[in-house]
Amino acid sequence: MFQITEDTVGTHDFLLTPCSAEMFRIIYKDKEPHRGCHGNLAAVLKEYGIEPDMIPTCFNIFMNVPVNTDTGKISVLPPKSKAGDYIKLQAKMDLVVGLTSCSAGMSNNYSFKPIGYLIE
Repeated sequence: MFQITEDTVGTHDFLLTPCSAEMFRIIYKDKEPHRGCHGNLAAVLKEYGIEPDMIPTCFNIFMNVPVNTDTGKISVLPPKSKAGDYIKLQAKMDLVVGLTSCSAGMSNNYSFKPIGYLIE
């Protein structure tokens, strides 16, 4: 679907599903959680006939989620990316793509900073 043509970080994740309001209720004990990435994607993909339960595990660009090879346990660590890092993807077919920026505190070391993107 995509080909990575340039990548200055090399650490990304395919294991974690997009965070949801339910996840924020459970993990963060939020009484009134925000909708998270899953809710953001569901809102924008609905016009393409994509229902919330059709949203798969995402390509979590720059997320640092190592797997302990002894225990199989995953950890969500601060991203290895720094200002100026980037990834370039080339679509190899027509695609509908939803973009969202992580709002889970543990995933971004509680530093909510903007992430720029460009679609050419």
